[in-house]
Amino acid sequence: MKITSHWRIGGSKPTMLLAALMCIGGITPTIGAGSPTVAIVQNQTTVKIIVVDPSGMPLPGATIKVVGSDKGTTTNANGEATITAKANASIECSFIGMQKQTIAINGQSTIKVALTEDNQKIEEVVVVAYGTQKKTSVTGSVSTLKSDKLKDVTTPNIGNMLQGKVAGVVVTNASGEPGSTPSIIIRGKGSLNQAVEPLWVVDGIVGAISPNPNDIENITVLKDASATALYGSRGANGVIMVTTKKGKSGASKISASAVYGTNTLSMGNFELMNSKELYDYQKAFNNQPWFNEDLLKTDTDWFDLSTHTGSTQNYNVAYSSSSDKSNNYISGDFYTEDGAVKGKEFSRYSARWNNDYKVSKWFTIRSKVAGNYSEDEDRQHSLYNMFLYLPWDKPYNADGSVRSGKEDDWLGRDMNNYLYDLQWNYGKSRTLSASASVGFDVTITDYLKFESNNSINHYINNSMSYTDKNSTSGESDEGSLYNYSYWDDTKFTNQLLKFNKAFGAHRVDALLGYEYSRNKYDWFDATGAGIPSGYEVLNVTAKAKSVSGNKSAWAIQSYLFNANYMYNDRYMAQFSARRDGSSKFGEDKRYGNFFTLSAGWNVHNEAFFAPLKKYITTMKLRASYGSVGNTPNGNYSHLGLYSLKFYNGSPAFFPAQYGNRNLTWEKAYSTNFAIDMRLFDRVDLNIDLYDKDTKDLLYYVTFPSVSGYDGQYQNIGALRNRGVEITVNANIINKKDFFWNADFNIGFNKNEITKLYNGKSVISGLKRLEEGYDMDTWYMREWAGVNPENGSPQWWKDVKDANGNVTGREKTSSYSAATLYRLNFSASPDFSGGFGTTIGYKGLTLAANFGFLYGNKIYHSARELYDNDGGYSTYNSMKLYDGWKRWEKPGDIATHPKAVEGGNNQAFKSSSRYLEDGSFLKLRNVTLSYNIPSNIVKKVKLNGAKVYISGDNLLTLTDFSGIDPEVGTSNSGNSGASAYPMVKKVVFGINIDL
Repeated sequence: MKITSHWRIGGSKPTMLLAALMCIGGITPTIGAGSPTVAIVQNQTTVKIIVVDPSGMPLPGATIKVVGSDKGTTTNANGEATITAKANASIECSFIGMQKQTIAINGQSTIKVALTEDNQKIEEVVVVAYGTQKKTSVTGSVSTLKSDKLKDVTTPNIGNMLQGKVAGVVVTNASGEPGSTPSIIIRGKGSLNQAVEPLWVVDGIVGAISPNPNDIENITVLKDASATALYGSRGANGVIMVTTKKGKSGASKISASAVYGTNTLSMGNFELMNSKELYDYQKAFNNQPWFNEDLLKTDTDWFDLSTHTGSTQNYNVAYSSSSDKSNNYISGDFYTEDGAVKGKEFSRYSARWNNDYKVSKWFTIRSKVAGNYSEDEDRQHSLYNMFLYLPWDKPYNADGSVRSGKEDDWLGRDMNNYLYDLQWNYGKSRTLSASASVGFDVTITDYLKFESNNSINHYINNSMSYTDKNSTSGESDEGSLYNYSYWDDTKFTNQLLKFNKAFGAHRVDALLGYEYSRNKYDWFDATGAGIPSGYEVLNVTAKAKSVSGNKSAWAIQSYLFNANYMYNDRYMAQFSARRDGSSKFGEDKRYGNFFTLSAGWNVHNEAFFAPLKKYITTMKLRASYGSVGNTPNGNYSHLGLYSLKFYNGSPAFFPAQYGNRNLTWEKAYSTNFAIDMRLFDRVDLNIDLYDKDTKDLLYYVTFPSVSGYDGQYQNIGALRNRGVEITVNANIINKKDFFWNADFNIGFNKNEITKLYNGKSVISGLKRLEEGYDMDTWYMREWAGVNPENGSPQWWKDVKDANGNVTGREKTSSYSAATLYRLNFSASPDFSGGFGTTIGYKGLTLAANFGFLYGNKIYHSARELYDNDGGYSTYNSMKLYDGWKRWEKPGDIATHPKAVEGGNNQAFKSSSRYLEDGSFLKLRNVTLSYNIPSNIVKKVKLNGAKVYISGDNLLTLTDFSGIDPEVGTSNSGNSGASAYPMVKKVVFGINIDL
């Protein structure tokens, strides 16, 4: 029998002393209302509760309640808790994202509860602009990925974590080089030659540094105007919102992870010829005196000489804690990668501290400090040369010394051995980025809150390139040293007044805010000549070879308003307005006004829908319309600018940019219709249809040299992107010990230029901007194949009558006579997406993710050198791809012309011959993991442990003849001769909770 005393505690010392004495005597004091009383409670029992997730891992912070009473507690770091209740009572266990369970005690002293995921509630609250919303009330196009869907790939860059996982978001890599960043396009390119990358927002801060991937809690992609408009001009190309981790309720937790793996180059369908293959190919046309069978005595594999198996390592430790007053998350991370091309090493150190402190019931202070420091050691072997060097050239002399390439028997065209200079020359780069933010929340009433967010972000880069006087490239300058320094500073503040109140069945969420950002940056570089060997400092002993620099700044201030209305969890409406002022425009055009309207209908909550709920668990219809803006790349785009140069030995100003006082905002008007459904309480289906119409396109128009100016920024036209996005997530099986989930997404996008200045087309390299056509339309000579009679190349040319009218077309073997055509091919894909599956049995989980892209044409410019029909006999060549054939005799139906010394009628010049299908299907990642059972890990004093093996970029299916179609897709559709191939990674990892 336990005696429980109920009394009012006023805080006086005698009262507190009495409470302490009663505790010693076995009487438990509790805080309650009324005068002291004594109650006799019988049949009480103390129960130990153990709460675990579907894989058997403990769940710290799970809530335990006694049904029918106000008694409750939470589990500790081991997922354990004790509670006292009547022997015939029941307990309720709950955890965010899990289904609640109610269990009868029935006299048990220990109860183990395995909670299962509640897929309807796991994303019940999503991050949106300047706050969070219930998923059921969101009217914009928003996609959210939790951390467990992001950390399948091993990368230091967040962008790579999104590949193939969000409909309408195309993420491609231009390089597999360590530390490289991907290109991200949301719902097509929204501008002709201005920035098209999305805005990144980290923990509500615009411009904050990129966090280490291990610190990410979730990522939300905002795609339509309704979702992005509150970010105004900076959200014109979509918004990616990153939320970092914080402490969770329960005991303090320490977690650590370690990853080690290997990297190898993924060469796709591309193969170089060896000595024998190159000799057999060239013997039909090479009549040089040095060309004889003695060449076959040497077979140097320059590619093998320049590459090796690289390595990847990542180590992370994090501490988190949460209490009624404070919430902490502290982490440290180290990532290093040794490139698969020799001589390139990238290392990054990261740290973060997130802290929320509740000073009182109405006042909370929030602070976040984060920093990244990276080092780049660059003595990388030459990608260009390892592909082009002849296998007949020897890299080393008989005594092991490196040959210079100037030897009489060196055959390569450039007469240079890059290994010679690599003995001395190198580069280094150091980058420090740091972000500090402080904010506070003031609860004015239960429905009114003031929120302040303030941050400062710094980015500093110092790099150098050393060229030794003993190297070939350093001879003319007697050694040189290049230094570059870049400093960037961004200050950001926003002040928000938030309103949230229910009026019966009505609910209104609204905010009113002010925001200001200011950025300053400057850079300078200098090259000094006459540098002594091994000297890394520019000082008075160096001769100034070149010096340049720049300073620039921009600022933007904004006023914003947003209101969300919901009635009875059925009807939703949203309205937002934002006024942006940017220093990049003149005084008359400085401010732009943007707005959005959206609405939603939870059809499943209507009475008439009840008979359908057996098949369609939920259904929501959404619609939105709104506008966002975009600013030019240049900070002083509206001004007339002069450049300072030397003239006759003295500084002089020269015209550079012609001013445009009427330059105004590029505006995008976006319409979105969507339906969200859950079928059979297992399958989530989302379909979005959108139309984004961009007007007053910003474009830098180049002027003729006779004008005296380089060019001018103008608003020249309009562009439209239209598309459909489909996302499917299915919980196929969800049993106690076995689950199987699958997901699929696909995005179709079509862009069209609807207006250009005076209707005139613009030629940009191998592309042509023209009204009524895709902005990435290729423009070049059209390949007509190989003449079967003589093996000559052929192109198409127009046939004109006496009046100059085109009456038809015919084939020609003259490159100069061939007509330049706007081809019916584009560098933009027709659609892209991805799919994946996860299967788990007890603690064992197998997951795989695929990505695909279809319908784009890549200009494989590397083939101008590797596949040149004899045009460059002193370069190596690529093997003919499957299905290709070179012409040898009359009557041959071939894909390749007859090989001729010096090239066959310029067959290797730019034409549609080198346009190839860029479609691909990639196995982005496959991971096999095992959660070690708790009864085993506890023996070694751990709270949890997981081990896994993972592979990235293991398989690519494509018809592209080059190294990787993704590299070409990312580089505006051009796959060049010195592209860094993507790498395959196989890593082993372990995660532990202490």
